[in-house]
Amino acid sequence: MHNGTNLLRVRDYNQQLVLNLIRLGNGASRVEIAERTGLAAQTVTNIVRRLLDDGLVVEAGKGTASRSGGKRRVKLRINSDAGYSVGVQLDREEISLLLLDLNGRARSKSRFPNSPAAGPLGTVDRAADAVRRLLKGTGVPAENILGVGVASPGPLDHEAGVVYDPPGFEGWGEVHLKEMLEERLGYPVAIDNDVVAAAVGEHWLGVAQDVGNFAFVYMGGGLGAGLFFDGRAYRGSTGTAGEISHVPLDPDGPECWCGNRGCLARFCSPRDVVAVVARDLERGQSSSLRVYFDGQQQKDIDFEAVCRAALAGDALASKALGRAARMLGNALVGLVNTLDVNLVVLGGKNFEQAGRLYAGEIERAIHERVLYGHRRKVEVRSSRFGEDTGAVGAASLVLYSAFAPQLRGLPAE
Repeated sequence: MHNGTNLLRVRDYNQQLVLNLIRLGNGASRVEIAERTGLAAQTVTNIVRRLLDDGLVVEAGKGTASRSGGKRRVKLRINSDAGYSVGVQLDREEISLLLLDLNGRARSKSRFPNSPAAGPLGTVDRAADAVRRLLKGTGVPAENILGVGVASPGPLDHEAGVVYDPPGFEGWGEVHLKEMLEERLGYPVAIDNDVVAAAVGEHWLGVAQDVGNFAFVYMGGGLGAGLFFDGRAYRGSTGTAGEISHVPLDPDGPECWCGNRGCLARFCSPRDVVAVVARDLERGQSSSLRVYFDGQQQKDIDFEAVCRAALAGDALASKALGRAARMLGNALVGLVNTLDVNLVVLGGKNFEQAGRLYAGEIERAIHERVLYGHRRKVEVRSSRFGEDTGAVGAASLVLYSAFAPQLRGLPAE
């Protein structure tokens, strides 16, 4: 738990601190807030009064009596309807949306098709239209929408909201995504890399709420890692921290599109796993996946099909996914040794398909081979958001920015 400060000029920090404590504890009394934050009782009283006046919290009945036998403490709880955040995940072929209330509960979600050939204007128009339809269906008042968060493939500048020619997006150069969406929707828009957004969502609402230092390993079409240090997202000097898909594992390995050889992505990205399976089928190996192969060319085989086959016991599919999981485990041992995180979270659409197959190999690699394993415990957890991971993360960008306790610097005297 963070400690508070009684300086008037950081009132916003203290207010965020109190609000977050109430949220994480599913309620707290004024006395409990003072005890857990170290804030003076009068400071807590003033903050709670503001939160009540703003409608962000409500008094929700009596709690337990005080130790001294005095009157029962009044519990304060988050007012779920006081604000909402819209999350949008942009993908080459799909736009995913989700509406979160102030308590982090999903109130509505939807998916719309996208097209790689739509270009930036077409994609932005589809995303804006999808947001309008989502909100119209929920009936949430416009004034209760705190903002729209967008999880986008990178590279990008999250502060300026500019995306720079993401791989697989045709016709995208320098796209001012934040500005374009704000013009169309009229709400504040926050943009971040889809992997970073997923990590923010996991820290705000998921299995990493209690962890300050962790790596979120995201597997969608590719691989990436969102990093948190001391409870804050780490993006690096140019916003590209966490590009584990291009960690070189074998200098004599297959050539990667980045220009190097033997990158992690070439061994365990979904596309490359499918390519290995297709190659083995071409060589005549036995598999239930042969129904996707007519002896001359691959037909509609995808990563989901490979995962289903492996879970059903198919030897060829299990071998391909097992190799991919071991290579990822190798990379994550290096990541844990280098960054000294104490949690690795696995999430994203394709981990939803193959999570059990990957988690065992990754846990084994970390538990057996991480440095100083006898002195520290590194956990591996799976995200509970499944295919909604990106949209939850996008919506969490708004809530995290507004309500997470973050000191942003103090004004000069």
